[in-house]
Amino acid sequence: MKNSQTRYGVVTKLFHWTIFLIFLNQFVVAITMLNTPAGYTQGALYNWHKSIGLIALGVALLRYTWRKTTPLPDWAPNLSPREKKTIHWVEKILYFCMFLMPISGYIFVMTGGYGVNFFGQWQLPNFLGENETIALLAQWTHRITAWLIVFTLFTHWGLGIRHQIVHRDRYLQRMLPFTRQR
Repeated sequence: MKNSQTRYGVVTKLFHWTIFLIFLNQFVVAITMLNTPAGYTQGALYNWHKSIGLIALGVALLRYTWRKTTPLPDWAPNLSPREKKTIHWVEKILYFCMFLMPISGYIFVMTGGYGVNFFGQWQLPNFLGENETIALLAQWTHRITAWLIVFTLFTHWGLGIRHQIVHRDRYLQRMLPFTRQR
């Protein structure tokens, strides 16, 4: 269940891939809802996006707590000092984005007067009130954070793929589900 000295445990992998699937869902739904004509389907997509965004914030909080209370495996042996520094910054940026993205989205929809109807079941109270300036700032923060996530994920994936293909060191097996590190 926990991380060992050489590989990530089940819980860490579960959090990693859950966040990945949530990010993927959110990007696909966002692109779809922004390119769907107004109507029932678009409203349902917005509602889904906002609800999953709040779930993402909860999962990010659990993941961060697990990360801070569970030791990580040792660095992969083939990583250069520069790659270790890059990985360190990628992790910091992604954790920052895991919190900033749903928080900025929540602030945007609440101060923009859109509200959140959690999975169509519960209308969440708006403790923030409507404020056009804050809504605009939150909206831009949300958009910029989305691009930061994309850039950072491509850096993250590029490093993993490079090690898998160039170094052939089975680096990806440390985090891929249903795999074992040799």
